[in-house]
Amino acid sequence: MDNKRIPREVGKGVLPDHPAIKTPWERLISYHDAYHYVVRHISVIDSAFMQALRILIPDYVKRSKLLCEYNKKNLEQIFSSPYKRIQVENHNIHPFMEGGYIGAIFGDSGDERLCMPGRVNDFGQFRVEKELDACPWDIVGSEFCRCTTSSLEGTGVAFGGPSMEYNMVEAKGCGDLHCRVIAENRDKYPMPEKESWEKFGPIATSDQIKFTPEDKMYKEPQQFRQECDFKYRNGLNAEITHDQLYGGLAHPLGSDMVLNVLYPMIEAKEINKEEIENVIKCVFEASGKMTFGEHFAIKGLRDWLGVPGDVKDGRVLGGYIEVVLQALRAKYDIQNFDKEEVIYDINLAGLERRHPMLTKAYLSMWNGMGKTLIGSQWFVWRETEGVADEILRLKIGKKIDKFC
Repeated sequence: MDNKRIPREVGKGVLPDHPAIKTPWERLISYHDAYHYVVRHISVIDSAFMQALRILIPDYVKRSKLLCEYNKKNLEQIFSSPYKRIQVENHNIHPFMEGGYIGAIFGDSGDERLCMPGRVNDFGQFRVEKELDACPWDIVGSEFCRCTTSSLEGTGVAFGGPSMEYNMVEAKGCGDLHCRVIAENRDKYPMPEKESWEKFGPIATSDQIKFTPEDKMYKEPQQFRQECDFKYRNGLNAEITHDQLYGGLAHPLGSDMVLNVLYPMIEAKEINKEEIENVIKCVFEASGKMTFGEHFAIKGLRDWLGVPGDVKDGRVLGGYIEVVLQALRAKYDIQNFDKEEVIYDINLAGLERRHPMLTKAYLSMWNGMGKTLIGSQWFVWRETEGVADEILRLKIGKKIDKFC
C-alpha cells in the first residue's frame, strides 16, 4: 500500500469480524496477543509510577506501610458499597457465606483476568492457599506484592465474620518461582502480631503448602485454555466469559494503588502536587526515551506494526499510540495522519481511568518515545484551544523548544 492510509471505517462490517487490533498499515494483532499486551503494558506503566513513589517517599518501610494501609482501606470501602452486591452475584457467593476467606474468591478471578494463572490449593474458613504460575506485575517491586496482599485482605474484611490474615509467602516479584498467597484465621492459627506492611509471613501452616513443579505450571489463564472452555470458572460454579474479563483489563492497578497514597498526602499538605507532577514527568519522559534508545527496539516496533520502510516520521509513534488506545478500548478520532503531523482526539475518560495524572504520564512518556523512535525534532504535546474538556487533542509534530 502507499503512504495514504485507508480510513478505519472502510470495509467495516463487510467481511466476518476478526478479533484483532489493526495498525494503520493493516497489520493485525490478535485478540490473544492484544490481551497479553494490554496487561503487560499496564504493568509497565505501574512500574514507572512505583519508581516515582520511590523518589517521593524514599524510605521503604514508610512507603510499603502507606501502600498497604491506604489500599486495604480502599478495597474495604469499595466492597462495603453497592458494588459488593454486584460482585457477589457475579461470583455466585451464597447468602450464608461470610468471613475473610471470601476475599480469596475475588482474588482468584482477578488473577485469571490479569493473566496470572494458577490454582487454589486450599479453600476454607480457616485457611486459603493460592499458587500463581505467572505475574505480569513481577517487575513493579516488592512493595507492590505487599500492597496487593493487603488489599485482598481488605476485600475480606468487608464481609465481616471470621477474619483472615493474608500473606504472600512467595512472590515472583522477589524472585520466587511462584507467587503464593496464604490466608489464615488467627483464632485457629495463632501467630505473633506484626506491622501492617509485613505481608511476606511468617505463617503458621507452612507444612501444608502444596508445591507445583515448573513443568506442571500453567502458561495461560483459564480464558485461553480449552479444558476450561475458554471461560473463567470458580469453585462456586460461577462462569465469566473472556469478553467480560477483558472489560476490566484497563484498570490501572498499580498506578491506582500509588495514587491512593499520594492523593491523601496532597490533601494533608504533606507533599506538593506540583512536585508529584514534576517527578512523574521526569520518570515517564526518561522511560519513553529509554524504550527506543537502542536501535534494535526501533526495528522491533516497526516490524510489529508493519510500518513501511519509507515512513520515518510521526506516523510511526502514532501507530504505536493507536495500538495502546485500541488495547485499552479508549475512544479516539484521527484528525490528521501524514508525514507532517499526526493529530488525535482522544476521549479522556478512556485514558485517565479516573486519574488525570495518568494523562500527564502518557504525554511525557510519548514525548520521550518520539525523541528516540523518530528523532529529536519531533515532539508530542496537548492542544487545548477550541477543544472540549473531555477530549485530549494529541499532536505529534516538529517544533523547536529551547527549554525542553
